[in-house]
Amino acid sequence: MQLKKRNFLPETIVTAIIIGSISVLPILDFGISSAMMLIMSSCVLMSFWHGRLAGLLVLVIALIVHMTAEIYAFNVFPAVLPTVNVISLSILLIYLGGALRKLREYKLTKIMHRFRRVSNERNQLSKISQAQQGIIQELEERVTRQKDAINLLYDKINEIDCLDTNLSISKLLDTVTHFTNAESLSLWVYNPAKNKLNLRMRKGIEPENSESVLDLQESIEGWVFRNNQLFSMRMTLDYDNLSQLNSKESIICAPIVLDNTTWGVLNIESLPFIKYSGYTENLIQIIISLAQPALKKSLDFEKLLLGEEQHEITGLPQFTQLYRVMDKSRYDESGTLNSSSLIILEFQDYSERIEQYGTEKIIKLQAELAKGLAELHSNNAELFHYRDDSKMALYVPHMDFDGCSLFCLEALEHVNSKVWELEGNKINPDLNLGYASSGTGEKMDPDDLIKRAEFLLEVQKI
Repeated sequence: MQLKKRNFLPETIVTAIIIGSISVLPILDFGISSAMMLIMSSCVLMSFWHGRLAGLLVLVIALIVHMTAEIYAFNVFPAVLPTVNVISLSILLIYLGGALRKLREYKLTKIMHRFRRVSNERNQLSKISQAQQGIIQELEERVTRQKDAINLLYDKINEIDCLDTNLSISKLLDTVTHFTNAESLSLWVYNPAKNKLNLRMRKGIEPENSESVLDLQESIEGWVFRNNQLFSMRMTLDYDNLSQLNSKESIICAPIVLDNTTWGVLNIESLPFIKYSGYTENLIQIIISLAQPALKKSLDFEKLLLGEEQHEITGLPQFTQLYRVMDKSRYDESGTLNSSSLIILEFQDYSERIEQYGTEKIIKLQAELAKGLAELHSNNAELFHYRDDSKMALYVPHMDFDGCSLFCLEALEHVNSKVWELEGNKINPDLNLGYASSGTGEKMDPDDLIKRAEFLLEVQKI
């Protein structure tokens, strides 16, 4: 910002008139030399203060006033030569005064430029400091949000881990909705009988002209399923075939892979613009990857529910019966939580044994061994086949954790002390036990019992 320049003409004219008048006052008795010195001094001062133009104006006006006053007041005509000398000397002095003024202005300008530069540098540093503070605060908040998001994501994934497939899928869609703010999304699964994709579940706003069956060749979901590749809306700008397939305006579509095979497709159909980014795409893939083991477990259980209730070789009840018994026996008639224990038996050498003796003989031997363990306890232990043929399970009601631990030690001692034979060959079963108990002090669902027993079983393999 520049200051408005002051008008020097009124001040210059008034000063010139005053100097010219004073120079001819008889009371001061300056004389001509004194009067001219006064005029020259005034010219120098005015040129130094207001510039050369002001000095020349003072010189001209003061001389005019001085000579007019002498002619009319004292009837005296000024001498020409002294007057010319005074004018010449005054002009020289005015030039020097103007030069001094310019030097003064140059120094002031230099000081002002330096001041502005320092001020601008300070402002820039202040802005940089404020920006850095804002960045640091944003990073701190982002780290805090990430920590909270990680904890929340962990809880959400645990909710997905259950034996109800529909509930697992619902929790998966809810988790994606929570972290992406998706307004509409759906999950499609492959139907091998029709070679098409069937709608398994939808969340949010249902789009217009929605379908429940999609062709593998004529839909984005089918393209994702066939290529096992993520689809994003921006890909339609580079590939005309994807632009033609994307008739429903899918925004992000991700495959769900179970056991190295594409099982289904998660499709986001409506998403806030601010949330559409590479970060959201990566987040969806992370959520699906974390949820895959839980989905596989619930699907396996669903297949068991649709299968037979008894094993075709041993006639023992299947895993579905175990889950129902556990769920039914949690409470007694008064509603009190019963103490009970689950023991999972896994035969480590199962694959090698069936190659040597065949599946039927090994399964029968495992059943015989498990029946021997069930007879060790007097609490009516029930024997079941577990998820895989290499595993069996014992469910013992009214047994707490201490009793279950002691029972497992006795079971291992029983297996190792007895001689097992098959086709005349001695067999030493390599057996791992995973167990879990629920008692009156801890309420535990069948899912929790199974998870804890399986966890302990996996720990033994490390």
